[in-house]
Amino acid sequence: MEKLRTSKRLARMCADCLVWIFALYVASLLRLDFDAGRVNSFSLATLFVPVILLQVGAGYWTGLYRGWWVNGSFEEVAALARTTVVTTLVLCIIDLLVPGERPAPLSAVIGAGIIAFVGMGGARYLARQLLEQRRRALALDREKAIIFGAGDGGERTIRAMLFDSDSPYVPVALLDDDPRKRNLTIRGVRVLGDRTHIASLAERFDAKALIMAVPTGDGALVRERSREARRAGLDVKFVPSVRELLGGEVRVGDLREPTEADLLGRHKVETDLQSVSDYIRGRTVVVTGAGGSIGSELCRQLSAFSPGRLVMIDRDESGLHGVQLSLEGRALLDSDALVLADIRDRDRVARLFEEIRPDVVFHAAALKHLPLLQSHPAEALKSNVWGTLSVLDAAAASR
Repeated sequence: MEKLRTSKRLARMCADCLVWIFALYVASLLRLDFDAGRVNSFSLATLFVPVILLQVGAGYWTGLYRGWWVNGSFEEVAALARTTVVTTLVLCIIDLLVPGERPAPLSAVIGAGIIAFVGMGGARYLARQLLEQRRRALALDREKAIIFGAGDGGERTIRAMLFDSDSPYVPVALLDDDPRKRNLTIRGVRVLGDRTHIASLAERFDAKALIMAVPTGDGALVRERSREARRAGLDVKFVPSVRELLGGEVRVGDLREPTEADLLGRHKVETDLQSVSDYIRGRTVVVTGAGGSIGSELCRQLSAFSPGRLVMIDRDESGLHGVQLSLEGRALLDSDALVLADIRDRDRVARLFEEIRPDVVFHAAALKHLPLLQSHPAEALKSNVWGTLSVLDAAAASR
């Protein structure tokens, strides 16, 4: 592998030197109105050895020939520009210092630098395009994928698909909701629409997957695009965020199914279950609002930690019926663990807590439907404020 890389660098150096020689001759012809008879080829040839040494030396100095940059990348083009400028300036000095007739007009040397830069850059671009076309042709038997997101994530994903021989996908289209990116082309893959075009493009290209290349997208975006993609019969894959990637580069192996954290738009909270178990085991635990959606789930999870006693309080008998059924598989409402009470009744709550003397209280009793509470703010005040205060006061008094 190292020998192959060295051979490629030597080939690139030789090609660049040939471009310089060609550029010097063409620039001299331009300077002399394309009169080849006026070009002193022997004198011009005296600049060939210096320009070769300068190009190779400056290329090593800038990192152009040391494998520092990805082929055809912006960084390589910048290094090529620095190398060309250094080579042109030093060659101008050499041309001026040659005694007698100069090997080439000074304007021809400067023009040669411009031609050489265009030629070397063009050769790199052509080589890159040919390589990508060859890889795309080899990938025709892979499953076709639509990329959602025409930003950095999309560009890296397309590159990974084209350059990874083990990739199961080949990109056929890009989608992006930003109208400024309409018709943008990245590595031969064009932006053909926005979120509304998922189904039509899937049918048009016979695509099998939608790649979500928006690592910074929120949970709502991931959920909606995943839903639309699955309706169109597409598998959904997700590009992880940069902090999840090794070295920040996207690899085909990094593509994964959207996780709960992606769909929610936030990271999963890891709970230390051992500390929770130690805190609950053998203690008297009270859950208010035990028949509600949050309270009933709390009861189910707390029961797994072996509390000494679990008391479930709610003013809704149907809610208490449901939570007992889910915990015990029966619901006769005959257990002293079920307490029918309203937390807005301060005296009743105080007596209950004095009798139960809880070690831990989970307060889940509340009115939660905002539009209704905005219409009846007095009821919200009674339950969510005064009711909570009655629980706090009763818990403090029973310690």
